[in-house]
Amino acid sequence: MPSWDDLKFALALSRHGRMNSAAQSLGINVATMSRRIERLGEILGQPPFIKKADGWEASPMILSLLEIAEDVEQRLEAEMNRIHAGTAGHSTSLSIGCPPIISLFVLYPNLANRDKSLNGVNYTFTQRVMEDGMGENDLVIQYKRPESGRVIAQKIATLTTSAYRRKGADAKSGWVSLSEHYDPTPFNQSAYAFFKASPTLRVESMYELYELVLATDMAGPLLDMVAQDHLELELVPDGREICSTDLWLLYHASRKGDPVVEGTIEWVKDSFARLHAPKSAAVNLRSA
Repeated sequence: MPSWDDLKFALALSRHGRMNSAAQSLGINVATMSRRIERLGEILGQPPFIKKADGWEASPMILSLLEIAEDVEQRLEAEMNRIHAGTAGHSTSLSIGCPPIISLFVLYPNLANRDKSLNGVNYTFTQRVMEDGMGENDLVIQYKRPESGRVIAQKIATLTTSAYRRKGADAKSGWVSLSEHYDPTPFNQSAYAFFKASPTLRVESMYELYELVLATDMAGPLLDMVAQDHLELELVPDGREICSTDLWLLYHASRKGDPVVEGTIEWVKDSFARLHAPKSAAVNLRSA
């Protein structure tokens, strides 16, 4: 029977898909990681992972085992946080995965307003835009509601996008878009429908969009939470709210009741609530 130690290695490889990344997450070398996966295969009587062109994929045979391992890990973390709640000098770690534009303009500017009970929490922020699932994150903020999995999902905001340009910009200077990678998203599709022309320039992130619209005469689709109060920007005629997208917060069902997770969720909600306050410092990173 596989032990928890065996399943820990399988869980890491399932999350990362590559031996080197999985090994790094556990603080071991690739050779050790490979041996432990081979050992698990010997115990099970068949290979637990299938080699694909883009990495390793868990065999359907071990998916239930991985769900159990994930549940055990999350429940252990939640219980340890409950035990240590209020213990002076104790620290814990929590990872938040979200689009960079959210961490930059919503979460980072509000770090100082976390409840004192979270002072001992060491946060790691990971960049996630198009990915699905939790990965190694304790909390995830994403644009799409999950279709399955043992996660709790709650809508925390509806983000609107409008077409902006710098005040005084030449209206014939074209526009900037996210890359083709984002073409399936409502964000890109609504921008194409509005501008009715191919973009002059493409970039990989919403923050780059924001910087380019500020620095050039090109127009572009920007999240209203970022751009609406910026004195150097103006709406392109008829460009108000060309797109609307719900934002979801996810966490593993086993973390319900975890004081660190629940306290962090309240801080995240407060961060979004401050966006609606007059002259919110969270809206403009440059002045935050």
